[in-house]
Amino acid sequence: MAGARARDALRRSVGALTVTALLGSAVVAGAGLTWPSSAATSARPPASAVPSQSTLVRPTPSPARTILPTPRTAPTPRPSGPVGAPGIAITTRPESDGSFIVSEVITLPAPATEAVLRPPTIGNAGTRFKQLRPAAMQVEVSAGGQAVAVPDGPVRSEVTLRWGSSTRQLQLRYRLTQVSLTSRPAKAGRSVAAFGSLLGRMPADLPIKVVVTGRTVLSLTCPQLPLARLSCGAGIAPKFWTLRPIPFRQSLVLVQYDRPVRR
Repeated sequence: MAGARARDALRRSVGALTVTALLGSAVVAGAGLTWPSSAATSARPPASAVPSQSTLVRPTPSPARTILPTPRTAPTPRPSGPVGAPGIAITTRPESDGSFIVSEVITLPAPATEAVLRPPTIGNAGTRFKQLRPAAMQVEVSAGGQAVAVPDGPVRSEVTLRWGSSTRQLQLRYRLTQVSLTSRPAKAGRSVAAFGSLLGRMPADLPIKVVVTGRTVLSLTCPQLPLARLSCGAGIAPKFWTLRPIPFRQSLVLVQYDRPVRR
């Protein structure tokens, strides 16, 4: 009797599980879902849609692209934009040893294939400056964006540079030495320096602009200008500049500064 009741209970349990499974299948189907096995089957394309090995077209691989570095032909960036009015823009800063790092951007009055370099004449800045022998070291020159060969060693006298294609644009970069003196009377380390363009044989009225940078720069004057324009500089450390362009024939500049501390 007890065995009959147990078999009856087992049949009812199996029947309940079967109903539950059928209901679950109905719910899934009603929701538009499929079982994983049926999804895999439905996702498989018919045999007619699969191309045969003979009809497959393999894509041709793209050739490897090589990017070559742009050659650097000029010591400083090539000027951008159209060529402007003739003139020279000088930017400089003092160093702890009394030398000056100088950059000149030059627009010549007419296209040329040569230029003359020479140390600036600073004897007119005062009697004490006559004893100095300025020299340009580590000179770099570019003409129209192309590097120009410069003789080895410092420029202590006139040097003529030549290049292939005529251009109106030149750029110079160099270290100018033997241009500084100790100020008297003044505190220790205070100095005064005289300098001008490294370019020679330019028109007397060619305009020059000067910018002097450095946290120890104190003033900028133009000793060759008339007395009323002698104080030609404006600004405050770390940047001074000439108030207006000065002509090439009167372009000597005096900078008073405290020598930067060597780091």
